[in-house]
Amino acid sequence: MFKRFFAVAVLAFMVAFSASGVLAQPAMSEGMTATNPDQIDGKPYLLSILKDLLSTHDRIKAVEARVESAEHLVSQSWSGWTPSFDVAVEGGREEIDKPGGGTNKYRNEQSLTATQLLYDFGGTPGSIDSAKAYLNENKAVLERVKQDLIIEGVTAYMGLIRARETLKYAIQSEESMKRLSGMEETLVKRGAGLSYKELQIKAQLAGAMSYRVTQERALETARNRFKAVYGYPIATDEIKKMVPVTMPARFMPGTLDDAIAQANKQNPMLIQIQYIKDRLGEEVNVQEATLYPKFEFVLEGKRKEQDQGASGVRTENKATFQVSYSGFSGLSEYEGAQSAKANLREIRKQDLDTRRTVEENVRNAWLELMTLRKNAELYRTQANITAEFLELIKKKRETGEQVELLDILVGERDYSTATSASVAADIDNIIFAYRLLYQMGMMNLSVFE
Repeated sequence: MFKRFFAVAVLAFMVAFSASGVLAQPAMSEGMTATNPDQIDGKPYLLSILKDLLSTHDRIKAVEARVESAEHLVSQSWSGWTPSFDVAVEGGREEIDKPGGGTNKYRNEQSLTATQLLYDFGGTPGSIDSAKAYLNENKAVLERVKQDLIIEGVTAYMGLIRARETLKYAIQSEESMKRLSGMEETLVKRGAGLSYKELQIKAQLAGAMSYRVTQERALETARNRFKAVYGYPIATDEIKKMVPVTMPARFMPGTLDDAIAQANKQNPMLIQIQYIKDRLGEEVNVQEATLYPKFEFVLEGKRKEQDQGASGVRTENKATFQVSYSGFSGLSEYEGAQSAKANLREIRKQDLDTRRTVEENVRNAWLELMTLRKNAELYRTQANITAEFLELIKKKRETGEQVELLDILVGERDYSTATSASVAADIDNIIFAYRLLYQMGMMNLSVFE
């Protein structure tokens, strides 16, 4: 009788300890701020590592080199309006045999020709505008790559915090079950003669241990992702100090229609396609200009010595207005123009398809955001209910009513699962808020300041 009373007393103490412990555990969103307390500047820790990411990442450096190349192409395209100078120098022995006499002398000749384009039916302006559009296109690519890296950085950073928090609750749940059940191992041999309650308890403990192992794997996966994005491994003590960024509330759209309208204006992929359309439109002008003649002004000067047997030096100077036309070249110019027009039609259709894809992505990000908000609230409600359940068990034990240990373990498991899911939903809610901004083309460093 004494042993039974002692066991009941111990069980009541453990229930009270467990209930008070779980009720005292706040959700992560209630107890964390957006700054790392180890940073004296008070700025978000994520902002600093994102700045380093954008300044050092190879993907950024590659596109920056492409932008530099495009800038040189713009400068090169302006050469169509600058005069060209051709210099020729020749010398050698000249032998001429003709009726009435001939010559066999050394001769030399120097010539300088300056050619200035006057008009070419839009060919040169088209080349300049095409080069400018190509430069703007690559600047849009650079902006898109920056936004890609920022959202990847945010997702990797917040994903690591998410994995850390879910593992924390998994460990707490497993340790609580071990403490309440008094069991440290879950192996069961055949014929061990355990009761069905003991087997149920061991099954609950095995499930908690399995969940903890799964979350350990998720944490390592998140660490691998962090290293892949930022380029360096992160230590365990650094993971413990990581804090989430806050919801970018002041940048969020009021409605879904506002989000779609903003995406149509500012999504970098759509901006890039617009510049591609501009470039290909100018390519059409360039190709069509080859179907027409060119008008040029030519200055030419020559110096000839011993030319055609004539002793002494002779000079020739002339200034002329020149019209040149390539004539028939196997329909090359015509086919080139038709090819450029087909390319322009292609990118116009691609633009329409991309706009539909961008709108779909915005709608899905908005839907995910709304769903996560509802789920987070429901998980919090579930956690509160299970906490009330554990508190009720505590009160029942205090009044001497009989309570099954399995009920306590199930309640403990449900509370930990609901709290962990609530924390994960809160983090995912923040991630998808930034994903929505990414689809809208607003993913830049200013949203973290």
